[in-house]
Amino acid sequence: MAVPAEFPAHAFHPSLPGGKASGTLRVYEHGLVFSSDTQTVTLPLHGLSLKLGGAGNRIVFCTHPAFAEWQVYTADRSLLKLPLLAGHQGMAAVKAQKRQHHTTFWGLLAGSLVTVALLVLGIWWSLDAMSAAAARQVPVEWEDKLGSSVIAQYRIGKDLMPDKEALPLLKPLTNPLVQALPRDGRHYTLHFHVVNDPAINAFALPGGYVVINSGLILNAKTATELQGVLGHEIAHVTEQHGVRAVIRSTGIYVIAQTLIGDASGLIAVAANAGPLLLNMKYSRDFEREADAKGFELLKRAQIDPRGMVTFFRTVQAEQKKQMDKIPDENARKAMEAAQGFIGSHPETVERIATLQKRADSEPATGWRDDQAAFLALQESVKEFVRADAADAEAEKTEKGEQAQ
Repeated sequence: MAVPAEFPAHAFHPSLPGGKASGTLRVYEHGLVFSSDTQTVTLPLHGLSLKLGGAGNRIVFCTHPAFAEWQVYTADRSLLKLPLLAGHQGMAAVKAQKRQHHTTFWGLLAGSLVTVALLVLGIWWSLDAMSAAAARQVPVEWEDKLGSSVIAQYRIGKDLMPDKEALPLLKPLTNPLVQALPRDGRHYTLHFHVVNDPAINAFALPGGYVVINSGLILNAKTATELQGVLGHEIAHVTEQHGVRAVIRSTGIYVIAQTLIGDASGLIAVAANAGPLLLNMKYSRDFEREADAKGFELLKRAQIDPRGMVTFFRTVQAEQKKQMDKIPDENARKAMEAAQGFIGSHPETVERIATLQKRADSEPATGWRDDQAAFLALQESVKEFVRADAADAEAEKTEKGEQAQ
């Protein structure tokens, strides 16, 4: 005779001590036999009812209409896998329960995942608005301190044109922009610097620090082209794009702290924000905003804003020409990333088209003419770059002689 399968089980019945008892459930061909220390009951297979219950449907309940007051149950669901019960009529109800449980579970899981995803997306989409609101809580003096700290880091290992030479040449070109800034908002003291760097680029730091590469000045053809770039960079300052990027990088907790006036967390993060600010690629939205605000600033300064468009187009065409000479695709992508300012990405094409549309509605004449000041700056920068190269060559020669 085959040894019956056994399962730890429990039962409810009025005759049991306290109405319940623990015992063993054995499965025979004629039925399920529950035995405890005090009682034994047999639930025939014919007419047996099986039902899942408990947390996660982990418990199997066994009842029979001939033993109405008895309820036997086990937490060992391997009971349902026995061959004797495989074709039992009660298994249909169990399978239906399983299907319903799985459907409910996956439905709840899917709903939870969708809710979490929507919550995350909601927070992500609101980060820009929250970081902008938090940035407005930051004093201008704090922005200036941050920018001053980062520019000091940048100066290390860089060849900047001495301010006593650069500033008198820059002022005729930058003063109209500075004077055209609105006076009813946050007031920044703008600081302009020229660095010996052949890349056609410029960047702005919080507080009003703007660095112009020699490559940009030497490749521009007119004053309005250079001033167009400067208008764009000044807009990055006035719209607090650098500060907003730093705030956004801190996470939702620090943003919330800053919104209620506690900037301690932000100050701690900003202390190490130099690499972030010096290597920053602004978002498309920030670049579009800087284009639009810079364009309006140029108009208020009586500077032809079409210079911004012509310079962008010239640089884009030149960069494309240089890219076409590089056969390796990976090398081309690396070069595009290094150039930074314009590149040949689709969003740049869109930005130029938007600026061109704005420029088409502007008059062709009546703008200020700062070309003479621009040419004087260009000549001085050329001399600065030549002198810098000569100094570098002399230093190299001297080191070579010392090595010998």
